[in-house]
Amino acid sequence: MSTIVFFDLGDTLVIPKIDQGTLAALKVLPFATKVLDKLKHTNVAGAALRLGVISNTGNETGDRMRTLLQQAGLLGFFEPALLLFSSVEHLDKTRTEFFQLAATRAGVPPAQCIYVGENADERRVAESAGFRTSFHPLHVFHVLGLV
Repeated sequence: MSTIVFFDLGDTLVIPKIDQGTLAALKVLPFATKVLDKLKHTNVAGAALRLGVISNTGNETGDRMRTLLQQAGLLGFFEPALLLFSSVEHLDKTRTEFFQLAATRAGVPPAQCIYVGENADERRVAESAGFRTSFHPLHVFHVLGLV
């Protein structure tokens, strides 16, 4: 059965660039592309890892977020159905329901999901939904038992 790794965006994979109060671009953190590429080509227990996003996105539309991820060179790492944006789902990372929805969309129990995000409060919510968590994209390899 698959393991799903869901990433936060801001301050985990990217730095949001704001211009006149609008999200203008996503600046990719230096390690992010290499980590995502390695994870995309990693098997755990004989199954490929699947990658997604769980992110608070203000008022941005799903199309706008996908465009920004494409422009940043990140969109192709993630399964389209596993892009969960708070502005689209009308939930945010303070709610266990957001994480439960992500597991449901992935078609796996929460115990097979990992949430990667820098915010300790958000990780606690993910854990209360049954997810394993990682505080940094590089640390996820430890959570997966690959290091």
